[in-house]
Amino acid sequence: MDVFSVGIIGVVVLIALLMMGVYVAVALGLVGFIGTAYFLGFSPATSLLASTTFHYGTEYTFIVIPLFVAMGLFAAEEGISKDAYDALAKWIGNVRGGLGIATIGACTIFGTLTGSSVVTSVVFAKVSVPEMRRHGYDASISYGLVCTAGAIGMLIPPSLLAVVYSLITGESLGQLLLAGIGPGLLLTAGLIVAFVALLTFRPSLGPTRAIEGVSWRERLIALPQLWPAFVVAIVMIGGVYFGVFTVVEAAGIGTAVLLLLYFAIKGVSKRSLQTVTASLREAVALTSMILLILITAQIFARFLVLTELGTALADFVVDAKLSSLQFLLAAVVLTILLGMLIDSVSILAIIVPVLYPIAQAMSIDPLWFAMVIVFATQVGLITPPFALTVFAVKAVAEPGINLEDIFRGTMFFLVVMIIILAILILIPDITTWIPYNMWQS
Repeated sequence: MDVFSVGIIGVVVLIALLMMGVYVAVALGLVGFIGTAYFLGFSPATSLLASTTFHYGTEYTFIVIPLFVAMGLFAAEEGISKDAYDALAKWIGNVRGGLGIATIGACTIFGTLTGSSVVTSVVFAKVSVPEMRRHGYDASISYGLVCTAGAIGMLIPPSLLAVVYSLITGESLGQLLLAGIGPGLLLTAGLIVAFVALLTFRPSLGPTRAIEGVSWRERLIALPQLWPAFVVAIVMIGGVYFGVFTVVEAAGIGTAVLLLLYFAIKGVSKRSLQTVTASLREAVALTSMILLILITAQIFARFLVLTELGTALADFVVDAKLSSLQFLLAAVVLTILLGMLIDSVSILAIIVPVLYPIAQAMSIDPLWFAMVIVFATQVGLITPPFALTVFAVKAVAEPGINLEDIFRGTMFFLVVMIIILAILILIPDITTWIPYNMWQS
């Protein structure tokens, strides 16, 4: 059997396992490991599994995952998220979709620090969705919103995918980071407008009535409820952007600040210590779940590389003798299709080495091409049948919420993301104006 056929069989088996309800990490790992063993043998496949697990378990930058998850849990236990949403409800509760808008903005800030759309979505599924639900927002739409808004952090710098893309292609990292600002802000604005429009035409998805009768005195009294969030935000964001510490260090400092605030608010007692211990255990459990999915996604990605499935698809694009725009559209479709199956970093590792030289030969602007591809990976993360972000959010969703509920909530925002992606393709200046006018090499 030729390698391409093996790849097709592997993808079909993966989809079948997922449709049968097999846990995504188990399905990915099983297909990836067996497929790799088919090509390389059992011993090399075992070594690959061990080395990949070791990499994700010891990689310095991945420290942000447990730290940021712990931050979200500490914030929830301290009541910071509840207090912040109560205060925001008094200030913007009379605006349709006000808490959804606040969630989008918070995901933007948090995502830029974590550099991971999956981590951002998981944390805000724990922090924001319960408060949105408490204020009367539909569960599916709330989870769909956090699944989508997490993608903003992969565009606005610092962006993990921009770093990966720069390492693969040698493009200027500074320019790539600046190129993500326009698309990131456009996605933020697009999600806000779309969310408000959705609630306008489907009011049943939001609170039955806006918060009314809130005086300016009550709003001003509510402001101190925001101070813990502002303290953490100022310390972390200010420290990173002024070069005081790195993003990884910011994660540790932010977690420490939240822990100190927790003891300052709740006091040091047996009960508070038990709560902190429980939060840390939950952070370990959630981190293990996220890392297991990432590890098995990497194993599956290696299997796809061995099948030459990605190379075959790229060769098909080249042989078709497409125009620049047709090639870009084909690259986007390929990226989204792969995004249904594997994580963003793996997608870039598979397709960029093949497609980037073709884009250069066709004189396609490298920054424009890079951001379109990065954006397309984020579209793939919420596209059925396999959507890494959706599966990760499902793992932390409240009881009674199934995958179908979350997918149903993401469908509207998926359409919004596709529209914004089309705008980025049609108007390259949204991506290129800032880096070409602000970057000094």
